[in-house]
Amino acid sequence: MALQNAVFTPSVYESSGTVMIKGKEIPYTTVCQDNVLYDEQGQEAGSMFTYSYFRSDVSNVTSRPVMFLFNGGPGSGSIWLHAGIFGPLRMKFGNPEAVNTPHIAPYFIENNDLCLLDICDLVFIDPVGTGWGRLLNKEAYDRFYGVDADAESFKTLIHTWLNRHKRWLSPKYLFGESYGTVRAGILSDKLTGVGSEMNGVGINGIILLGNAMGNAKGYFAFDAEAALLALPSMAAANWYHNKLSGTLKEFVDACYAFCETDYVLALFQGTNLKESEYERIAEKVAYFSGLTKKEVLKQNLRPDMALSWKQLLEEKGLELGRLDGRFTLPFGSRTGVEGVALTQYTPAFMAAMCGPIKDALNITHDREYYAITRRDGIEWNFVSKEQPYECLAASMRRNPELRLMFATGYYDMACKIGEARYLASHGGYPKERVEIYEYPSGHMVYLGEESAEAFAEDVRAFIQ
Repeated sequence: MALQNAVFTPSVYESSGTVMIKGKEIPYTTVCQDNVLYDEQGQEAGSMFTYSYFRSDVSNVTSRPVMFLFNGGPGSGSIWLHAGIFGPLRMKFGNPEAVNTPHIAPYFIENNDLCLLDICDLVFIDPVGTGWGRLLNKEAYDRFYGVDADAESFKTLIHTWLNRHKRWLSPKYLFGESYGTVRAGILSDKLTGVGSEMNGVGINGIILLGNAMGNAKGYFAFDAEAALLALPSMAAANWYHNKLSGTLKEFVDACYAFCETDYVLALFQGTNLKESEYERIAEKVAYFSGLTKKEVLKQNLRPDMALSWKQLLEEKGLELGRLDGRFTLPFGSRTGVEGVALTQYTPAFMAAMCGPIKDALNITHDREYYAITRRDGIEWNFVSKEQPYECLAASMRRNPELRLMFATGYYDMACKIGEARYLASHGGYPKERVEIYEYPSGHMVYLGEESAEAFAEDVRAFIQ
């Protein structure tokens, strides 16, 4: 449904502005545009939308880094990274934690002191069918809506962008959030050149926020017991809502140590486990998860993460958010666990993106912005010839200077800290080139000032 049946016309929008970063005014220019991809017959297939920010007082960009940033879904635009943490204008939330914020106006955005434009240029990317990107030929959906096809479209876009803006000599970084980490894993392989294609792009560093590679949800799951990788995130939510003693980090680290030792041995033994030890392990799992020992025993020592969402605050009539275990809504809100957090902060993000940010970028079209969507009725093809985390490991072997950064929110119950820690130590990545960070936030670690500031500083240090 639309107010007008407008013909898609590829457009380019340019603007300029300034942003205050660490007390210094940084001037910049922007180029935002539709990037149309064509099939072999020269027919339009789909369009990806890019928002390119360039610091304008730099005379020689040869050594100036450029970072390509994308969110996940699959089916998400780049609104979250753009308006939430790294664009020159950023959402201003009503409380320092940004938890359970009001969804109604007035909304506020502010100069973003956490923006990275002082040290690198930024390219935010809306994939085909998301944000202001569009699928132009529904018959061409399989060229974009799948693990391998999606990564191929991103490779084409990045090659084209480097040609168009003459930035082949610049240091290059990939930043993927959530499913974007799966995309980054495959993309790292495609960009650096493998097999018959040796048109490689040298990547300096990759940042994975909310790792989804090896995710128990099904993005090429690890062999490790899902319960082992889920319990630390359940522990974080339990610590937050039940106000347990000690620090968050201490409680989660104690849980992870239990997972690495007693818990994994107990699960491996199965029915060979002595009854007294079975009872002891159940008590420990209940202690960390916040669930009852009876429920843990009922689940054969392997409590499903969904139990935390439904049962941790059941007596209060509340359920937790999957993307951020700090967020709650009353039972019967009809959002699903994915929407408990999303429905609360999405209106503010949309208001920022389609209002002040769009105006500042001089974008004049009337297209609807698709924050997260599967509009075209097409199911995502998760079948891939590759394991994303193995692609990334191979890229690091071929490129001995490629560095990797993992960032995870303690309260992220979708892309869990246990999974990120496990991948960092089991993915085959050179240990000396891997950095891993955790923050007191959820899936979007930039929700909450303490977490956002720490995360931005860590990314800044990683680039510099």
